[in-house]
Amino acid sequence: MDSLDVAVEHLIKLVDDGALADLGAFGLVAMLQSLERVRNKLPVVDRAMIQHGTEQGVPAVLSERTMTRVLTNGIRISIGEASRRVRAAEHLADRTSMTGEPLEPIRPHLAAAQRDGLVTPDQVTLIDTALRKVKHCDPEAIEAGERLLVQHATQLSYHDLDRVAARLVEAIDPDGILPADEAEHRLRRFVHLTHRKDGSWAGDFRLTPDVGQKLAALLGPLTKPQTTRFDTEADPGTDEPASKHVVADERTRGQRQHDALAAVLDAALRTPDLPATGGTPTTLLLTLSWEDFLNEHGTGHYADGTPVSGRTARQLADQADIAVCFTNAKGAVLDLWRTRRIATTAQTLALIARDAGCSFPGCDVAPQWCERHHVIAWYDGGNTNLTNLTLVCSYHHHQFAQRGWQCVINHDGPGLDPTEVDRPATTTDPERPDHHQQLGSPGSA
Repeated sequence: MDSLDVAVEHLIKLVDDGALADLGAFGLVAMLQSLERVRNKLPVVDRAMIQHGTEQGVPAVLSERTMTRVLTNGIRISIGEASRRVRAAEHLADRTSMTGEPLEPIRPHLAAAQRDGLVTPDQVTLIDTALRKVKHCDPEAIEAGERLLVQHATQLSYHDLDRVAARLVEAIDPDGILPADEAEHRLRRFVHLTHRKDGSWAGDFRLTPDVGQKLAALLGPLTKPQTTRFDTEADPGTDEPASKHVVADERTRGQRQHDALAAVLDAALRTPDLPATGGTPTTLLLTLSWEDFLNEHGTGHYADGTPVSGRTARQLADQADIAVCFTNAKGAVLDLWRTRRIATTAQTLALIARDAGCSFPGCDVAPQWCERHHVIAWYDGGNTNLTNLTLVCSYHHHQFAQRGWQCVINHDGPGLDPTEVDRPATTTDPERPDHHQQLGSPGSA
């Protein structure tokens, strides 16, 4: 072990002294491959030591229940990693019979490939796990499958090897694997949501394959970065020429997935087919004074008491019917009335036919994922009619005002315009939105 430690220290010293600078691209890849082969061989020592410890009763000597516990407590690795190493040792380490005779490993071809450094620990786990699923089948078929997977492991990516292993398992036992897997998926499915004290929500989930595919299909088109591109016209009063602008989407992938989920939920809440709650359609309830609502200040509350800012309330109200409830100083209800301020089904279909998607220039989000936006806000006196409505994707709907842009009505139709927010909109009646209008330069929000 001392000589191994010295060799590693010598390699580190060479790297620290700049030895990598002379390698070049191909030399660097060759060195990575050589180092990986060495790293792939180390589990051979691991599995031999684990198997020896098991045969010698080391767990009992150390008052541990299993060799897995010996590893987690002795070398401070996770229980998952310890379990993986113990399982690999069971099938890849050399064995000894009850009479003391040496026996080859249960997975001789996989063990030989690992000894030569040809397969990674992840590939070993993948192949061994796949073959364990068919351990009750014909031994010759299992051995032939092992040889095939080891051969492919030196040629395929991990993802492709996983697909080949799944097909091999199904070929060896076409009747026994898939139903058991589906039952296991159904048994282990869950969604956990926790409402945190700061008003946010946290959670985790495990979805069945079919539900995961549905969610991925919904979120995928909405998760891609929304890079915004627009042109500015030359200003005849100055010497500034026409120019192109690109505004990058600064959201992380996790934030884009969150916003995509928000768009899906918004679309679901817009459908009339959701189940009723307490005799009324599925409803998001929040309470805010009318003055705070109009002025975008103050704090309201959701039905469960979670606070919500006046600005967020206005954003939510832009896609909803509003029920106005008058109360006295003690909170007693004096009057309740409701106003229709969202587009009807017929108006929505007309918007889809006219706008064909998000009206922000260059945005290609499909109409079914767009929200109906009032050019002149409803709470500022804007009407709910086609001349004052346009389709906008969730991202641009919630971002354009923050970036100092506004939605204007021009001679071709409504559209989002990256000009200063105090620029007055024209009032000519539109026939359609102009998806390729020339836009000004961004102003301050």
